[in-house]
Amino acid sequence: MGRSRRFGAFLVAVLAAAGSVLASAGPAHAATAVQTCAGTWAVTYDPPITNTPRLVSGVLTGTFPVCTDPQAFNATYTQVFTDVVSCTTLLNAGSTSRTYVWGNPLAAPTTFTYNFTTTVVAGQVVVTNTGVITAGRYTPGSAVQVATLVTPDALACAGSGIGSLTGPTTLTIYAP
Repeated sequence: MGRSRRFGAFLVAVLAAAGSVLASAGPAHAATAVQTCAGTWAVTYDPPITNTPRLVSGVLTGTFPVCTDPQAFNATYTQVFTDVVSCTTLLNAGSTSRTYVWGNPLAAPTTFTYNFTTTVVAGQVVVTNTGVITAGRYTPGSAVQVATLVTPDALACAGSGIGSLTGPTTLTIYAP
């Protein structure tokens, strides 16, 4: 399968997961979506992850080249973390926050405070972030970000490890 077809399959999995999250979220997401973004995210691990769980430092970066709000038409974020992970546990569940910086300098950066979970969908790791906007544009709304990571290469995990992974992501922000 070609690279663009795999990306399309990942995006379908992300959107399907987002739909199931929204369908099960109940009244908290009955509000209107005021911003929807699609893009990619990447995570780097130091040291590289292997089959053995160990403490690593990680950096998450995300790029949303296309967003629906013309006043905040694209976004980026960077987030640093430490966690005990392996090739079979890419990220543990927990809570944290991140700040989205919009491409329009007049749009105040948005801080998203959220809980995150990981599941395996169609052989891919899906990370779902669900929470509230606590500062900046869209306060006091709520949001859901869903990201998919490619399952790591088994041979690399058994050897020197995996230093980075990437995949598609979507972000939906709701009015209060």
